[in-house]
Amino acid sequence: MVYFIYGNQSIRIKSQLKAIVKKVLGETDELNFGRFDFTQTPLFEILDDASYLPLGYEHKIVVVDNAMFLGKDKFKDKLNKPEDFDELRQTIAGKDENIDLIFLLSSSNVDKKNEFYKTIDEYGQIYFLEDPDAKQWIDVVKAYMVTKLGVTIDFDALKELSNRTNGDYAALYSNGSKLALYTDHISYKDVDLMVTRPLEDNTFQIFNYLLNKDNSAAIGLFRDLKVSNVEPVILISQLATQFRLLGEVLYLTNCGINNDAIAEELKIKPIRVQIMRKYQFSISLSKIRKVLDDLFELDKQIKSGLVDRYFAFELFLINFKTN
Repeated sequence: MVYFIYGNQSIRIKSQLKAIVKKVLGETDELNFGRFDFTQTPLFEILDDASYLPLGYEHKIVVVDNAMFLGKDKFKDKLNKPEDFDELRQTIAGKDENIDLIFLLSSSNVDKKNEFYKTIDEYGQIYFLEDPDAKQWIDVVKAYMVTKLGVTIDFDALKELSNRTNGDYAALYSNGSKLALYTDHISYKDVDLMVTRPLEDNTFQIFNYLLNKDNSAAIGLFRDLKVSNVEPVILISQLATQFRLLGEVLYLTNCGINNDAIAEELKIKPIRVQIMRKYQFSISLSKIRKVLDDLFELDKQIKSGLVDRYFAFELFLINFKTN
């Protein structure tokens, strides 16, 4: 059997792989289980290992990590020749039932028109581990905390933990375990104390502080992030994204376009348009362009080593004005 397991969450891919291996092999050793990285091992070596069953074994699994040839993202394949892929195609179509070949890819950006994807779909099995939506994620978080870890959690704490982990299973497992060790009844205060906000949330909070003329709060939040070793260039990039989006929303608003149409045009949720439109009388389009120029110049100076990155970004926050 040939399998293809893919999705954005590597921890879920690992879990799915583990389930297949346990079901098929039970126990593994170096003879009945092989693992290769497609970006580091020539395809002919992988296929050679997947072509024979060791004496005395009834089944074998060969796992191929980073199966980039199945994704849409471009990569330079310097290891393989066209004839190697011809052999791969034949192997997938005529796979030995006693040897499983499992391809893994930590990405949802997969080309379903790819001939190999189609061949695996025809002769094997494909698992797409789709990211949960917001409602599904709350259920996942609740099940993990209550059923798996055996703790109780207040509803507002559950919502906040869901927001702060934001569909990231690795973050949930790490922070959930930490909370369960801290207390067996989790409140909102516990989550606020123990679980770090996503960096995007913190950047958006700085953005809000600046537009609400609360520069001191923006500086205070930045200093907290500095303790966590957050790099200013990342904050600059994310702030620029927020100001660029604000400029686009305000421009389209000035053109007389409604919220839903703006959301459709910019491929964002209507609620984000609503939030951005709150600031339509707080800052002008010309000022937004000036802010973007300042952020670009600041980013260039930091990356050129001309200024201290922390001091320069804090100075930007101190001097920021909406007019």
